[in-house]
Amino acid sequence: MLLVSVLMTGWLLLNQGAITPRPDTAAQAPDLFVENMDLRVTGKDGSVYYHLRADAMEHLPQDDRFDLQRPVFLTLRGDRAQWQARSNQGSVSANGDTVWLRDQVEIQRLAAPGTRRLDITTSELLVRPEEQTATTGQAVVIRSDAYRVESVGMDADFGNNRVNLHSRVRGRFDAAG
Repeated sequence: MLLVSVLMTGWLLLNQGAITPRPDTAAQAPDLFVENMDLRVTGKDGSVYYHLRADAMEHLPQDDRFDLQRPVFLTLRGDRAQWQARSNQGSVSANGDTVWLRDQVEIQRLAAPGTRRLDITTSELLVRPEEQTATTGQAVVIRSDAYRVESVGMDADFGNNRVNLHSRVRGRFDAAG
């Protein structure tokens, strides 16, 4: 009877939150490692519409995310890269619908006929690859041959080559450029 009483008391304390079970440290460790990751995602027609590379990738099972070291994200139009975003660190959600780049993010719109190269820097960027969009609420610096613009926050539409700046926008333009 005493044993049943002790077991019931322990069960009640555990269910009321008075006793917290020890975390399983093995479940918090990565369960998958990949070096020199190179992922190409295709559309229904079979053409590649974005490309994600990283020096290293590891899967963390506790929240089912993928952490990336020095990731490079490329949007493609046809067989040519259109935009490129790189950073020191990154993460990809479990279902792959968001890529979070952080720590010295560098974004480039690559030069093409009728389109100038554009360089953008920020500290973090949330990319939605299937929508070909990206957003940040952090400070942004945009540079080209003809201007330099600073802002706090930005939405980018990679598919339509558009950038929308949120607030505190300041710029310097070169009339000769």
